[in-house]
Amino acid sequence: MLFFLAATGGGKPTAPTIGTATAGNASATVAFTASTYIGKGTITYTATSSPGGLTGTGTSPITVSGLSNGTSYTFTVVGATNYGVSSDASAASNSVMPAVPPVVPPVVPPVTPPVVAPVVPPVVPPVVPPVVPPVVPPVVPPVVPPVTPPVTPPVTPPCGACNCSNSGVKCYPGAGNCFVVQCYCAISGASCGSYCDGPGC
Repeated sequence: MLFFLAATGGGKPTAPTIGTATAGNASATVAFTASTYIGKGTITYTATSSPGGLTGTGTSPITVSGLSNGTSYTFTVVGATNYGVSSDASAASNSVMPAVPPVVPPVVPPVTPPVVAPVVPPVVPPVVPPVVPPVVPPVVPPVVPPVTPPVTPPVTPPCGACNCSNSGVKCYPGAGNCFVVQCYCAISGASCGSYCDGPGC
């Protein structure tokens, strides 16, 4: 009689595929691809450092802490089921060196001074004094008394003899031989009278 014993732990998981390790401050994160076959139950992954043998567990990426800054490390990942069946270790990761991150000063935005509007003084119009015309006193002409020329009595020139002659002018129309006799001063030549004379007067 043949007896077959069933393995209670299931098959052996395939090895996970290593990804990229990234250094941190005294730590590193290890990325990987999970096993394509895990067998029976659930599986937990563990990343182990070399050197030091420091470990971290979880899903990808796994963080391994407690590393020494300035030391180079590589990592392998192993999967183990809850039945205690472990996979082969993955290939070693790339080498990383944990380090203290540089201190980056915070970016302080430049302080922009508030925009202050310029103070514009009020426009004061210039004070123009009123134009006061000069006070011109009225021109008062001097009072000049009228000049009264002296009254000079007319000088009557001496007449002398009064020479009379027939003027040829009739004394009145229709008078026959009655003519105006005109007389003139012999000295001044002024008229000294006239009269009518003739046979018809």
